[in-house]
Amino acid sequence: MEALKKIKWDMIATSVMCTALGIILVIFPEAVNEMITYVLAAGLFVISILEFYNYFRQSAENTIYGNSLVFAVATLILGIIVLAKRHLIISLIPLFLGILILVSGVKKLQNSFDMLRLKISGWLTVMILAAINIVFGTVMVVYSFESAAVITILIGAGLIYSGLTDLFSTLWVSSCAKKCMKEAASVDYDDTKPVE
Repeated sequence: MEALKKIKWDMIATSVMCTALGIILVIFPEAVNEMITYVLAAGLFVISILEFYNYFRQSAENTIYGNSLVFAVATLILGIIVLAKRHLIISLIPLFLGILILVSGVKKLQNSFDMLRLKISGWLTVMILAAINIVFGTVMVVYSFESAAVITILIGAGLIYSGLTDLFSTLWVSSCAKKCMKEAASVDYDDTKPVE
């Protein structure tokens, strides 16, 4: 039961974050795209500096078969490429986010099949939401190399939809599962009563 509660709250947190990210993408599409590339480049530079530090603080005997210097140089070069090819990276962001929307739809589709197998009502509603999600994600992936700002706004809308429907389906499945467990517990309880 505790494991189910943890999964439920993890799903709710993910849904809320997904919705929040969608709202940010809709309001600030271009700024978000630029910021992602700068954050990615900064992260690569930080990793590079740490790897250079690790390499030079160790003795030659300890680094002879290590890869610290290789990794440091590789991440430094990658960071420079991300900054230099910022527009290429920005054009890949919609593809990545479209894939996330698609995965979210497939997850909801699995939820609907699970509900159907458990004979929980409402599975058709979740399946329809999942189908819309999958179609939206597929469109985003197919048209991900169109105008980055427009696609980012659409992906933001998709993430908002995905997050809210994830939240709805999680709460729906959770409440139906609770009802089923209560009914199963009451049946078990009735079976233990002595026959008069």
